[in-house]
Amino acid sequence: MTTHSGTDFTVLGMYLDRKRILLRLSQHDVARICDVPLDDVRRAIDGKRIGPNTLRAFCDWLERSPSFFNTHSLTAKRETYP
Repeated sequence: MTTHSGTDFTVLGMYLDRKRILLRLSQHDVARICDVPLDDVRRAIDGKRIGPNTLRAFCDWLERSPSFFNTHSLTAKRETYP
């Protein structure tokens, strides 16, 4: 099993909600598109931990690698692009 303990769920939720809003989708639409429970969409948008399968589904929809949301990776990006 892959771990995602280093995932910054707050940033993931921000990306997820931004794309949802830009596409004028409801949280229910995102759940259907990603084939995940509606509660997982709400948890992610709230910055809470989600399971690895849901994380993968959201990353696929966002067209981002799960490693993009790693805390260390995000810190490095902030230092590079202030």
